[in-house]
Amino acid sequence: MTCSYRLRESDHREKPMGNKNSRSMNRVVFWSTFILISLFALQLWARAGGGGGGGGDKGGDGIGEILYLVVYILVRIPFPFNIIIGGTVLGVAYYAYRVQKQKTFVRNIDWDRQVKNVDGFEAFKGNNPEFDEKAFKEKVHTCFMEIQKAWEKKELGPVRRWISDGVYQRFNMQFRMMDLLKQKNTLESLTVKNIQIDSIESDGAFDIINVAIRAIVVDKFVSQLDPSLNSGGKEEFLEFWSFIRKRGNPEKDAYSENSCPNCSSPLPEGMGEVSKCDACGSIINSGEYDWVLSEITQADDYAARNPKLKKAQEFSQQITELIADNADFSVQLVEDKASNGYLQLTMAIALKDQAAMRRFVNDKVFEKASAAFAPDTVLFNRFYLNDVSLIGVLEEDNRNVLAFSIKSSCQRVKLVNGKVVGKDNSLFSETEIVLMSRDKKSVNQGHSLYSHSCPGCGGPLADTLDVHCPYCGGVLNSTSYEWIITDLLTTGEYQEYRRTHKKEFLVNLDPALVNKLYDVRDYAFNNVMVMIAADGVFDEEEQKFAMELAKKWGYPVSQISSFFQMAMNKTLVIRMPDDAKKQQRIYKLMVKAAMADNTMAPEEQKLLDDVRGYYKIEVS
Repeated sequence: MTCSYRLRESDHREKPMGNKNSRSMNRVVFWSTFILISLFALQLWARAGGGGGGGGDKGGDGIGEILYLVVYILVRIPFPFNIIIGGTVLGVAYYAYRVQKQKTFVRNIDWDRQVKNVDGFEAFKGNNPEFDEKAFKEKVHTCFMEIQKAWEKKELGPVRRWISDGVYQRFNMQFRMMDLLKQKNTLESLTVKNIQIDSIESDGAFDIINVAIRAIVVDKFVSQLDPSLNSGGKEEFLEFWSFIRKRGNPEKDAYSENSCPNCSSPLPEGMGEVSKCDACGSIINSGEYDWVLSEITQADDYAARNPKLKKAQEFSQQITELIADNADFSVQLVEDKASNGYLQLTMAIALKDQAAMRRFVNDKVFEKASAAFAPDTVLFNRFYLNDVSLIGVLEEDNRNVLAFSIKSSCQRVKLVNGKVVGKDNSLFSETEIVLMSRDKKSVNQGHSLYSHSCPGCGGPLADTLDVHCPYCGGVLNSTSYEWIITDLLTTGEYQEYRRTHKKEFLVNLDPALVNKLYDVRDYAFNNVMVMIAADGVFDEEEQKFAMELAKKWGYPVSQISSFFQMAMNKTLVIRMPDDAKKQQRIYKLMVKAAMADNTMAPEEQKLLDDVRGYYKIEVS
């Protein structure tokens, strides 16, 4: 108002001395300034109360105000300034709407969209003219349903040929933990409601298809060791499954029969860490023959992540140069290898098993991980990898070094004499950085340390502290053939590493880019839903609080019940940014949510205590 008053006062004083053009220009200055102020206010309002993702009540009001402003401009401002300024207002408002709409972890899928309208399809179709969308979706459906059966039975042999080594290791780690906690997971009434291709990416010599899958299931975890570990119920969920295949190779069917797609020989039912044909030696899940599941991502993590090879403008160019040095290089494949190694390393630490990690880590990481062995037995009731992203590429001592941001979620359980004596009251997420190194221009022979094979000769390996292959005598954890884990860092330690190695970096991205679309409100809303569900009751006051919060932050009110159901089933995860001040703000809102019914249940207080302890939050 002060700015407008001064402009009008100036216009009034100059009027006797001015001409028609100067008066028109003054009007343009006034209205331009007014519009800029209005748009700035709009941006502030959108970030605080946004209309992103759900079309909340406030979103409609904001659009109405903008349209009213445009009409007012067209009527009151002389031609052609009215057209120029009105068009600018609509253009900037539309851009602000698009930006704000993207900044939410609530994911809306167009289930009726045709594949020809999918991002990346045109380039993909040029390289894959015979692609059959219906046949591909049938493979996805088969893969999804059969993997659920394999998960329930804790037996991955029948589906091993369809899943990457990293995905196998994710399942295998959970099975190990479930067996130690005497758990089983039953799945009933599983129904796939929709399958939709969401996007298609090009990654080195490979194509990646990201698929949205919406399903309903009655999912129950039952523990014979301790009933407090039991959880589950009916839920409707949305996940994104990523499938990879080598470009240019003729597609061979690996889904209809359990036979080798290369030589047609029967495949062993009990395939474990290595997906290999005994007859011809082909690696079935290499992507050479058919689509292979390489990643499973929850909806909120998928919406927040940056597409591969698009994390920064220079990323694609530098990766292309790296691919030129390494013909077998693919971002998706090295991320899969990083997740594989990280999971095996995490499991080795939990089980205090040095031999399980020795072959794929250098001496520095081996000593650091061994020192992290806890005196007590601490297992994981749940452990998930939410996101694995390549964020850094550097050259050091004639080696390529890759930095991966790995975001995981877990619920820890402490055992004493085989009994549960303590556990986290929720799943908590955290981010660590894994560095992996390999000699420049080295070529992998198709064998992997991470699937218990010598990278030099392919001989089978057992877990051992001996780093020499018993067949060829080669050093197993050498960077000559394989990507070796050379450091494990916190995000704070990695920021210092970035600073001290700035000259060596070819690509140097901030780990915060992995969650670029996650705002404070997204963390807070997610955690508030976990908080409300902590005592197992969703009373009228809590429902009202959740509804008001959803409207205020621009989330679809219709999704509140599904969020709460996820929290009740313990599938929502406590999430926090790295920034300490933001953590404090989110924590205070969680306290407010707990007190929405004017009482603090013991379960709610326990969760708040766990959050403060896990993230070391200081609250005044």
